[in-house]
Amino acid sequence: MKKPRIDIAKSLLLLPSLLLVTVLLGLPLVVIFVASFQPNALFPADRVGLFNYGYLVGSQYYLGILVRTLRLAIVGALITVPLGYVTAMLLQRVSGRAANLAIMGLTFPILAGPLVVILGWMALLPNRGPIFGPLVDAGWIAPPDLLGTEVAVLASLVQFMLPFAILTLFTSLRQIPNDLYEASRNLGASALQKFLHITLPLSLPGVLSSTIIVFSLGASSYISPHYLGGAADQTLTTLIAQFVLVTYNSPMAAASAMLLIAIMVAVIFGVGTAFGRLIRP
Repeated sequence: MKKPRIDIAKSLLLLPSLLLVTVLLGLPLVVIFVASFQPNALFPADRVGLFNYGYLVGSQYYLGILVRTLRLAIVGALITVPLGYVTAMLLQRVSGRAANLAIMGLTFPILAGPLVVILGWMALLPNRGPIFGPLVDAGWIAPPDLLGTEVAVLASLVQFMLPFAILTLFTSLRQIPNDLYEASRNLGASALQKFLHITLPLSLPGVLSSTIIVFSLGASSYISPHYLGGAADQTLTTLIAQFVLVTYNSPMAAASAMLLIAIMVAVIFGVGTAFGRLIRP
């Protein structure tokens, strides 16, 4: 069997990109990793150690922040991916100018940025806002007080992450050959059978990609917890910002960042392994 020949000229074209990734991503990550073992004001030791990590994991307060970060990311993914899947399937039925307008509408929150999304929720969620104000004035509901709660953070996360899920799943569903649906139709398969035996199995790679993207966005989100969450409802991202900007404790901030990265990698690896068993024939 003839071995594939490696084109050196084409390989050299990758060097600028690899160098850029190494300088802008790899080196800062190494610096943060080394800083996470350094002593600080809380632990004025004369040598490096795991005391920063032990303090974060051993404290009930910081452990609660870790659990809250995971909860928001996981619940957000569990809500966003099914909604995105249904929307992507419906979007497949749209064609022409309506499809282009739908795609443009989906990409608008991404292009506008998360801060614009948060400002929109800050205008909508107050007790006297356009959503709850009329209901409260009519006496139908009590003032909900959603600002400063996990519900507000979760709503904004789902709204921001949904376009990423829809576009990823839409691309995956579009790649399924129409011949399979035509063959199943000729064999008398029902709509449910088509979904269970064709659409769902062949779209699982897209579901995996969408889940990883959505979970990563939820776990690493800073603006939503910062502006819509309460002071007592911190996440790891807001905790890192507090260590850097308030207490000026860079080693603890580095340890928190590495802990967040480790958790994200572990969850993504677990999800990838589970989906790999489903995708593998």
